[in-house]
Amino acid sequence: MDKDMFDQKILTFTVALSDMYRDEEEREGSFVSKLDLTEEELTEDFTAMIYAVWVFYKKITGDDVDILGFTHIANRLVFQKFIEERTGN
Repeated sequence: MDKDMFDQKILTFTVALSDMYRDEEEREGSFVSKLDLTEEELTEDFTAMIYAVWVFYKKITGDDVDILGFTHIANRLVFQKFIEERTGN
């Protein structure tokens, strides 16, 4: 996994997430390059997506959690949603 390419993927996904909350004229997505979806890089891409959500989370919340702490938060959220869906609440 090339570190520079991995970091570029994190940036691309983070910008895409941030753009979802911006008005159209404020979006930055047009400034990042398109990524190619290849089977050989799926693991790297999914990992970069997780890192991007972590970066976005820290930016929005100001929480200085590390990536493992963030995955714990994400797992708790997924578990809560799973329980809600199973119990109908």
